[in-house]
Amino acid sequence: MTDRVDAEWKLTRRSEELRGNGMTKKIRVPTYEEYASHDGLHYHQLWAEVGPHWVCPGCGRSRFQIMRWTKRFPNSPGAFWGWVAGLQRHHCHSMEFRGNDSPRFSRTIVCDQCNATDGAVKRKFQLPKKFSFAPEEIRGFVMAIPHGKHTIDYEKALEVYRRVMGGHHNEVPG
Repeated sequence: MTDRVDAEWKLTRRSEELRGNGMTKKIRVPTYEEYASHDGLHYHQLWAEVGPHWVCPGCGRSRFQIMRWTKRFPNSPGAFWGWVAGLQRHHCHSMEFRGNDSPRFSRTIVCDQCNATDGAVKRKFQLPKKFSFAPEEIRGFVMAIPHGKHTIDYEKALEVYRRVMGGHHNEVPG
């Protein structure tokens, strides 16, 4: 086992023991062999592109820590359990929305949980589809769980949105 993955594995195990935040669901942690054999599935090109030392710019989890045990294809007869470590290209949709040609942040690769968080907050508050949270903004309103799903602090997310918009679009539907 590489030193880095070994240290992350121990840290993840220890964080599960110390979590104490009322969560009772156990989180399965991949073995080094499961991590090493993961090929990236349908996101294999991004998996290879980011390399083993990548860290999500949104939540700060490593490539090892974004792996989570989940039911794959849950709505199909062929559903099964397996490891997923989704990666997505994340970019600023806000140029047209903000009325200028410069993006607020550079295109980057984030974990699937950070990418989904951006959409979940926009749906909950009916924010403009053309608005995008920057990875460092997402970091301010998610609690990232190694090998688990993010917990979103929606009120903090709304505060970030209002701060970013600088008084514009402060009226949030709903």
